Amino acid sequence: MNNTTLITPGIRILSLLILLFQVPIVLAQDTETQTYRVIKEYNAAELRYYPPVMKIQSNNDFSSLFNYISGNNSTREKISMTSPVHMGEVDGNTIMEFVLPENFNPENTPDALSKGVTVFESEPGYFLALEFGGYASGRNVRYYADELSVIAQKYGLNTIGKTSVLVYDSPYKVMGRRNEVIIQIDVESI
Repeated sequence: MNNTTLITPGIRILSLLILLFQVPIVLAQDTETQTYRVIKEYNAAELRYYPPVMKIQSNNDFSSLFNYISGNNSTREKISMTSPVHMGEVDGNTIMEFVLPENFNPENTPDALSKGVTVFESEPGYFLALEFGGYASGRNVRYYADELSVIAQKYGLNTIGKTSVLVYDSPYKVMGRRNEVIIQIDVESI
């Protein structure tokens, strides 16, 4: 008798349910989130001050950034994943950035071994942010970026550059997702 015939459909369903409830527990961890200070609220948007942080950047290549934090760096140090992941456009190129944990600074941050990864300290700045749920699809991002632009114009806030998207959750998280669109604000218009 074949062993697979002993597994009933009920046991298969139970096994699947156990697996489905275990995966989120394994994937869930306390993730450090980039620090900012809320300066003022405008309708659903927040004006925030972001202090400088260490970041790594690639041309929209998640795997090269993930390899860096997994130890493919000059000190072979494994670095904790943080949130959010920043996505945007710089000089016509789509980019992706990881924020490094707060304990990193220009003196102790490992250099990148991959030519596709840039390590840098971000500039401090003021940003207008608008949160939205679900997945950060192109359609959702365009809609909320347009809303953010309307809010900035309504309150006389002069924007600098283009809108960026911040994604706070793993793609495996389905419910209660947090995303944001942000744009830098000229300090003179605040």
